[in-house]
Amino acid sequence: MATLTPAATRLTTLLKGRRRPAFGAFLPAGFPNWAAGIETLRAFTRHGADFLEVGVPHRTPSLDGPDIRAAHSQALSQGARMAHVFSTIRLVASSTGVPVVAMSYWSSVLDHDGPVRFAQDLAQAGAAGAMIPNLPVTAAREWIDAARSAGIHTPQFVPRDADDEQLAAIAETASGWIHAPAGSAPTGYQSDLDLPALRDFTARLRTHSRLPVVGGIGISTPQLAEQVAPFVDGAVIGSPLVRPLLQCPAPAGLDSAVEQARAFAYALHTPAFPRPLSA
Repeated sequence: MATLTPAATRLTTLLKGRRRPAFGAFLPAGFPNWAAGIETLRAFTRHGADFLEVGVPHRTPSLDGPDIRAAHSQALSQGARMAHVFSTIRLVASSTGVPVVAMSYWSSVLDHDGPVRFAQDLAQAGAAGAMIPNLPVTAAREWIDAARSAGIHTPQFVPRDADDEQLAAIAETASGWIHAPAGSAPTGYQSDLDLPALRDFTARLRTHSRLPVVGGIGISTPQLAEQVAPFVDGAVIGSPLVRPLLQCPAPAGLDSAVEQARAFAYALHTPAFPRPLSA
């Protein structure tokens, strides 16, 4: 792998050996609009977000629930394009100093002249990496090689039903972190979580990789975040932060989203029981 970019190195440092999980805040680029989205991401970092995940707006985000689908649609209806993703990452990363990771569906990578240019443009914008949750197995090597040449991380999404062979293959291509969904439903799932199953799943992941494990999907409340905290090195929160911005116009929507961010940060940074250092 090429030398990691400074942003990718910051992400590695952030997630390794934590006693409290890092809090990652998700928002699609261009939502609620381009300028407001940048200010919202900056506000999240002022109120506890340790890193950011910026979504590439997509017309058919198949792994996402209604709130994030609506946010994608709103961003696209206001003209959000890939250029807005890179400018959002550049402005937020340079002004906050926190690691920023892109989240993109594979078709958006192909539409941007393919993985080599996508990885290079992300690195130039200051991104620490990119996660592609629907990365085809047949395209994995091409993407991993492009990202490694650009010096950025390739966090990998792991389906909850993955067998040991799949886990080993995913771990081999991952860098930065391994993403463990807390629930098996699309994003925005708001019911209880099977915590013993999540504990066992993350334990299996750690037998295949020494990378940090980051949770997401289904961590719908700060209370659930506190319960998930002992099993993960970080958690990405999306729908609970997006929902207030859909429901209320600014500034009330931003105030509510920031309050949610603050509550999740507190839950993750100060859980009831200390957790051991990750390997």
